[in-house]
Amino acid sequence: MNLERAHQIHGWMAEDELEWLAQQASTHKRIAEIGSWKGRSTRAMADNLSDGAVIVAVDTWVGSDEDAHHAELNVQPNGWLFDEFKRNMNGLSPFKVQPFQMTSIEAAHLLKDARFDMIFIDAAHDYENVKADISAWKPLLAEGGLLCGHDYGTWPGVTQAVDETVGSVRLAAFTIWEKV
Repeated sequence: MNLERAHQIHGWMAEDELEWLAQQASTHKRIAEIGSWKGRSTRAMADNLSDGAVIVAVDTWVGSDEDAHHAELNVQPNGWLFDEFKRNMNGLSPFKVQPFQMTSIEAAHLLKDARFDMIFIDAAHDYENVKADISAWKPLLAEGGLLCGHDYGTWPGVTQAVDETVGSVRLAAFTIWEKV
């Protein structure tokens, strides 16, 4: 797995999680990533995609209500985070990563007729937003596709929302959950 560029991007994705995402990306053709931040996980997946595969990266790129986001973003100019994401995607084929700068719910509505064989949810970490993200994106999962996400077991809102809306999951790598 090629993780060299992903390692250079600040984020909260652990090594085994990056490796798992890279492996999954190598076997999927149409991936939706809900929550991209600076692109650490996006890059791990993008650098390991097969030919013709694509990632739809959905984020507002304005951060969420979490303290870690505010501390960093409050000292940056407007638009800085999205510019940082785009810089971190430099060198990729122009169609490999397609950013959608909007809320998860807006993007799910816009893409309502699309189907993805992998959906990775890692946006806001509070119960209501995670539940809304899963509910909005689950119908866009292709039959037999992989529904997964980040921070299960570390954020109570994530764990509760996943348990209620997805049902039976297993930990695939550290805090990455996947539907069984």
